[in-house]
Amino acid sequence: MDQEDAALVEAFKRGEESAFTALVIKYRETVYRIARRMVANHEDGADITQEVFIRAHRALPRFDGRSHLRTWLYRITVNLCLDYQERRNRHPWVDLEEITAEAPVETGPVAQAEAEATRQAITRAVAVLPPRQRAMVTLRLYQDLPYGEIARIMGCSEGTVKATMFAALRKLRGLLATEWSEKR
Repeated sequence: MDQEDAALVEAFKRGEESAFTALVIKYRETVYRIARRMVANHEDGADITQEVFIRAHRALPRFDGRSHLRTWLYRITVNLCLDYQERRNRHPWVDLEEITAEAPVETGPVAQAEAEATRQAITRAVAVLPPRQRAMVTLRLYQDLPYGEIARIMGCSEGTVKATMFAALRKLRGLLATEWSEKR
């Protein structure tokens, strides 16, 4: 575990509430981005983020430090998002319009139209992935986490993560190829 996180966890365990506040400040944006991408709307992403930190506050005194605090928080986040998805059974899950809007875009109306069409196609393709595949795609491609950390977050082996990612990316390529060939 990173030294700063370890010190904050220990301070919180000694009763320093400000240490937990520091952890929230450090991780709230990343936790929110994961939740927002997985549940596809701001309000639900914000609610899940709040619930992540409520649960973390309750459980932190028992946190043993065997994993990174970041991994532990991301696992709580993913599990809450998967639970949310099961309860709500919503179809669109990842808002890639926001994600891909972060990338630099060529100027000019033709380039902008092509970029927008690509963002929409990716959004539709990711929306049809099963929830665990969507979670792994979000963690790998948009949080740039290594397979080992995703495995710890998802509670499975690294090989399972790699196989699931391979299947998800193959499915995405197929969906996008089909969509683009239909437009030509």
